[in-house]
Amino acid sequence: MVMALVGALLAIGLAVVALMSAGGPLTPAEANTRLDEALYNVVQDPAQQLHNGVMWVDAPTLGLQRGFTAGIANEATGAAMGIDTPFLSASVGKLFVAVAVMTLVQDGVVSLDDPVTKWVPAAELQGLPIGGGDAAWPTVTVRMLLGHRSGLPDYFSDPSKDGAPRLYDVIARERERRFTRDDLFAYARAHYAPVGTPGERFHYADTNYDLLGLVLERATGSPRFVDVVRARVLEPLSLKHTWYHSVEQAPPGVGPIADAFIGDVNMHDAPSLTADQAGGGLATTVGDLRLFLRSLVAGKPVPLSSLATDFSQDAMIPGIDVGLCAWRIRPGGIFFALGGLPELVGHSGSTGVWAYYVERHDAVLVGAVSQSGWQEDHIRFLLAEVLPVLERTRPGG
Repeated sequence: MVMALVGALLAIGLAVVALMSAGGPLTPAEANTRLDEALYNVVQDPAQQLHNGVMWVDAPTLGLQRGFTAGIANEATGAAMGIDTPFLSASVGKLFVAVAVMTLVQDGVVSLDDPVTKWVPAAELQGLPIGGGDAAWPTVTVRMLLGHRSGLPDYFSDPSKDGAPRLYDVIARERERRFTRDDLFAYARAHYAPVGTPGERFHYADTNYDLLGLVLERATGSPRFVDVVRARVLEPLSLKHTWYHSVEQAPPGVGPIADAFIGDVNMHDAPSLTADQAGGGLATTVGDLRLFLRSLVAGKPVPLSSLATDFSQDAMIPGIDVGLCAWRIRPGGIFFALGGLPELVGHSGSTGVWAYYVERHDAVLVGAVSQSGWQEDHIRFLLAEVLPVLERTRPGG
């Protein structure tokens, strides 16, 4: 799902808050207190409309390796949000699909420059809206799908050509409705126009990742892309608390998924979440997400750098680039006054989910607030509240 970031407003707000955060060095204990208070304050602020929040800051060289929680995980039970409470990954799940694809590239099974028609028959692609029509499909490559440069629209968040609602709105209004991948493709065919010709421009679209799910299936002979992701990513990395919640049973001992909201609609256990397939679809925990990102930094099963390449500059807004799935947030590119803050590499999700690596501090930052209203604000939170704390922390100080 696309994050409709409003660049100018975000940048101005970030600059003000970042200046207010200036101060002297922090000990790790003081830093933990600041981070704890920051999460608690935003979750408790009625204006933010947040119900829960969880994050983990893993920066061992700074002496910071701790999780933070706030709020209620489940309205129905009143259970508090915990470090081990699973949450919906939203588009952070794209990283898992991209990693699975890259393992096939690493093994020589798939090439980034393979046309999608090598793996998916052209007949199955007919009518999907790309510039040049059906004749253009042989020019769409795996690389273009990973980097959102195919010319396909995003049925989740783009305006339709005929006034039909975005699917993002449909899943909130029709909670009991179930979707298959074919349903998603049919919706795109019926209601959307191309956004460009293959390779012409960046345009974020879950449609690209639905097709990558098909590539995973056809390249491995598996009937479900989820099984490929499990075999090539989840199991090798021992991610025991991560699963595709619409099609797999929760792992043993894992509690209920935290409530997630689209506006004021609680999407907990909504059948309509089946619309979130290869573009998301995972439930996970901050522990597993931290392990996943740390593993990529260490090159397992593929290096993070293999996803953080071929960037489309200023793809989401000025200062946020998108590579072969991975996002790169350049604070100074968002607003010049933030130029002293380090870059982040990872991915965001539309319900305020984040998974980023900060090379300057060898830090992994993961978290979730499970509220669509925080599409923009979770990045402001990271840049205004979390990164300044990392910058000021001095172990043993």
